[in-house]
Amino acid sequence: MRKVVSIALTALLFAGTFTAIANAAAPKVGAKCAKLNQSQSANGSKFTCVKSGKKLVWKKTSTTPAIRGVDFSKTHSTDNGYHTLFSAPCEFDLNIPAELVAVQNYFFGYSRCAGQLQLGKYSLGSKRPSIAFEPASKYSNVEPCKIITPERTRANLGFTTSSPYRNETDKLYRHPSPSTVLQLIPIYSSDTAQPVKSPAEDYKVFIDYFRNWIDYSSDFGSSVVFKVPSSYIKMDAPLSGYKLLHSTRFDAPEIVSFNRALVEAADPVIDFTGVNIVIAVPPAGTESSVIGQTGIGTLITSEGKIGNAMSEFAAFAKNPNQGTNLSHPFWWIHEMLHAGAGFDDHYGDGLRDVNTEYGMGHLNLMTPWGGDLTTWEKWKLGFLQDSQVQCKTDSVPTTHWIAPSTVQTKESKSIIIPISTSKAVVIETLRPGGLYYKHPIQSQGTLVYEVDATQERHGYGMKLSLPIGRTIERSEIFMASAPLKQGESTLNNGYKITVVESGTFGDVIKVEKV
Repeated sequence: MRKVVSIALTALLFAGTFTAIANAAAPKVGAKCAKLNQSQSANGSKFTCVKSGKKLVWKKTSTTPAIRGVDFSKTHSTDNGYHTLFSAPCEFDLNIPAELVAVQNYFFGYSRCAGQLQLGKYSLGSKRPSIAFEPASKYSNVEPCKIITPERTRANLGFTTSSPYRNETDKLYRHPSPSTVLQLIPIYSSDTAQPVKSPAEDYKVFIDYFRNWIDYSSDFGSSVVFKVPSSYIKMDAPLSGYKLLHSTRFDAPEIVSFNRALVEAADPVIDFTGVNIVIAVPPAGTESSVIGQTGIGTLITSEGKIGNAMSEFAAFAKNPNQGTNLSHPFWWIHEMLHAGAGFDDHYGDGLRDVNTEYGMGHLNLMTPWGGDLTTWEKWKLGFLQDSQVQCKTDSVPTTHWIAPSTVQTKESKSIIIPISTSKAVVIETLRPGGLYYKHPIQSQGTLVYEVDATQERHGYGMKLSLPIGRTIERSEIFMASAPLKQGESTLNNGYKITVVESGTFGDVIKVEKV
């Protein structure tokens, strides 16, 4: 049968398992609350849990300023500062663009979490540090910083392993990246909603979101392609029988059967040449119980092997539940990084306790609504180039400037200190841009964290280094205040790391061996 031509949406200039966490129901003035002084934002206002007589009730303590309209379709200069309009990613955006209103209302309506539906776009302006710093060219030999994942270790944080076969396999799975070709496989069956619109119409928001994220994340441009067939493909068996649930492993018998049936239905009509990621989706409005998000294993097509493949909930899935949050565009990228790049979650033990294994808190794309990838992950996937990494291998005190990881620039964005062949300390600068645009001002600062490629436990492998002498505040975003501010230091693997100057340009960092 002749293969139909897919619609290719191209951006020329230009991502383990996790159960989505939804906020509790929105607070109302006078309604009961559980914990004294707890705060929560909803519908543009901040509520605080206060004592009224013998009861704990919600009280409105502030209203978000009315000036909330920022056109994030445009790229702003950092010289004019950052638009910190929100206190947490779940907060409702009162000035969302018209094309995103229905999507925001859908997610907020059942989970009270709007999530990141835009990107705060910034380019590095002309402002620069006043303090002298080492030239980046002095630390341009990055090879010592490309740590190795030990053989037979399931983690995937290192650049390579000691296994040549695994290195070749990793190249196949190392997506999404600036060169990704993503293929949507739109399918329907007797138990799905029946197609009304085209797949491109049903999933326009998701396509645009992914394309914009790639565009903004790629400082040196990209050639990403999103391919969408013109119509849905009929599957013979009901989809619910395949148990396409987030909790089902890719090698479960039902998923293996679905994998084969999907290829059998799609291979005759889709040209998979060059495809790196496949996402199978039903028509918009399909019951959430019929098809959910899960990895479906490697697809073997007549055009070759595709290592990153998953199914997804329908757009505007009917009868959503907490797990349906994985249908949010943000979680599409998160789950792609599990299914393909092999990145684990980075929230530690999940207890949200600074005194236990807290990992990266909730300050990373691989954590609940956390923001974007770290510079380490971006470097590994090719979003960050070698020229943007300063690899420090000497032991003398040095001072470095790095631009924010969340703005577009070709300047340095990461300082890396190799500790061993499988461990490194990474330093980067966070500002409320990109997928961090809904993070509060307290999240602004320098992130220092350890990458340990030997860690195999779920949620482990990357861990924040906390400021000396300052308590981390409790807030809606776990570890929101962990980034170092000007004048603060942290100790990590025998190095003292101090922020000596901060600005819209990023941070100047002093690194000393102690």
